[in-house]
Amino acid sequence: MRNLVIGGGSIGKRHIRNLHNLGYRDIVCLKRENDLEFASEQQVDVVTEYPNEPGKIPDVVFVCTPTSLHNQGLKLAVASGAHIFMEKPLVDSRHALNTAKRLLSKYRKVFFIGFMLRYHPLIQEMKRILNQGLIGKIYYARFEFGSYLPYWHPNEDYKIGYAARSELGGGVVNTITHELDLILYFFGVPQNLMCRKSNFNILEIEVEEQAEAVLDYPDLQVSLHLDYLQKDYSRIIKVLGTEGRLAWNWEDQFLEFKQHNQPVRRVQLPQTFDINQMYVDQLEHFFRLIANNRIEHPLDANLAISNAEVMLLMHDSHKRNRVVNIAINNS
Repeated sequence: MRNLVIGGGSIGKRHIRNLHNLGYRDIVCLKRENDLEFASEQQVDVVTEYPNEPGKIPDVVFVCTPTSLHNQGLKLAVASGAHIFMEKPLVDSRHALNTAKRLLSKYRKVFFIGFMLRYHPLIQEMKRILNQGLIGKIYYARFEFGSYLPYWHPNEDYKIGYAARSELGGGVVNTITHELDLILYFFGVPQNLMCRKSNFNILEIEVEEQAEAVLDYPDLQVSLHLDYLQKDYSRIIKVLGTEGRLAWNWEDQFLEFKQHNQPVRRVQLPQTFDINQMYVDQLEHFFRLIANNRIEHPLDANLAISNAEVMLLMHDSHKRNRVVNIAINNS
């Protein structure tokens, strides 16, 4: 199976390493310029044009470019009939979303959006508890993420990276979409939302440094906080129900589960847990979908479009300074 990775940044390198570890050897990386050092270090062939010659057309394409360039890779992959692994989010603008929807509307190969947090053991346990109704009717949830942008890639100038540049699809709302995905994973698509974005010029970048949103459901309210500013990494989820609560803190490495009039239970993360295992697990899931020709699945094009729709409405809400209604149409 021929694998093409478009983009040689940190996530592209991670996928290449994991592909090697899973036993895949036919791997090509599409970069802007030929890079012999990269080819040697990553043990791949490097090309500067999409391979369309007979015998070289990829079976699988990984789109790992900045968000604003995603549709370029999507168009190439669709034209060659490849299965597609797309890094999140799908797109960064309404125009790009309309283009992506058109490209994917009748596409009959596997499309997969990379939300690897769904493969975290404690997130999976939280999903199980919610599905079984063990804390009663859910009425409130809080999702928080904070991480200091200059610390992400210490050897690079954070101000020129995609996360800090609007023309590449940056900003904390576009870049940190895992929490939004988990909201959709746990509770589905909300009815409406209100969002406020802020840039206090702490990082001297042009995009928003933080954002706060409230997402409303018929009988549930969810709040979402995202920021590039916390120097101590923070990722927290709290869910309140009529019969108990759930709380997960990335740093604590356990899930706290409290039912009414019952002692607190802690589900501990296995000591052997490795962050990279989430990326490996999603790759294995992706290739199983291909083997079984499963076009419809939980991380398919419909989910990618829904996530992008809600993300773009967060920007709309801030711009219009009002609550916006959500009506998802994936066709």
